Amino acid sequence: MSLEMALRDNEKGSYQRALNFLTANEPEKRLDVRLSPKSFQLLDEQAHALYGDAKYPRLQYSAVDSRVIINTVPTALHSGSASGLQHLISRSVRNTLVRLNMDELCDDVLSVGDSEYSIVDDQGRTSIKTPDGGLKYSDEEGKEALTIVIEAGFSESYQELKKAIKLWLNQFECHTAMIIFFTENPNFRSPTNEGNNTCSVTERGLFESAMEHTRRVSPFGPYCFRGHTWFGTMATATIEVLKKNPTTGRIKTKKQKVVLNGQMMVQGDSVDVGLTIGDAFPPNHVAIEDIREEPVLLATHWLRKILASGARKTAETRFYKTFKK
Repeated sequence: MSLEMALRDNEKGSYQRALNFLTANEPEKRLDVRLSPKSFQLLDEQAHALYGDAKYPRLQYSAVDSRVIINTVPTALHSGSASGLQHLISRSVRNTLVRLNMDELCDDVLSVGDSEYSIVDDQGRTSIKTPDGGLKYSDEEGKEALTIVIEAGFSESYQELKKAIKLWLNQFECHTAMIIFFTENPNFRSPTNEGNNTCSVTERGLFESAMEHTRRVSPFGPYCFRGHTWFGTMATATIEVLKKNPTTGRIKTKKQKVVLNGQMMVQGDSVDVGLTIGDAFPPNHVAIEDIREEPVLLATHWLRKILASGARKTAETRFYKTFKK
């Protein structure tokens, strides 16, 4: 069957828009477009033909609203904060269990990593998603349950992140989710290269020195070099934890502003973002019933390091990507 015959007339424009987006593959971009499952399959095949098994561009599909989500390679701040938070939460859960003399449960909590999840609803529709990070529970028999998902957003809008989170909570039976959302001021704009596609060893050294100086005096930016801002000031960094009540289905949220106008907003050795030990285990797990509400605190200095490192790495990635390899 030809592509023209396979696509519905009213989907050809959306499909072509998605294919153009894939072909351009500009970094730090996201596209949401509505396509039928068949059209998504065709698009997924085209993406594989273009990029093979590369991690990005990443295609995801929500059968609930026939929505395709395409993400090109994100900023280092996006990916680094998600993986950093995954590690930080995992470590905090382990430390809390050890403190409560329940360290035998530590090995049941695993990191999600880069796992892809799919689910078929009662109408036979398939949704495919990959979280930015998270935790899962695995018992001795190998049965697994996704317990916490992490979604990071930088170039994406907050509302699109909320849609992704609600899909995890409502369709994938995960009961706890975390959003970490950033804004940058000013927004980065790629400079015109004007034909200069090389970067000398001396220039690289000067750039690295400038980045290191900024890291010491202003870790959340702005990271500037040669009259160009490679990462503006981190205007905000907000963590939002969303929990779904397994009985009522209601979603409760808690927001924590972590960075504001380039300054760390949380004080003390640790911060309570709303996570508890119960979030790392299935709702019906009997062994943790007495400690289910025990808070899982995140170490403030590690959180600061994760975000500051992401800002610097984003500046470095943007700088070096302006030059051809």
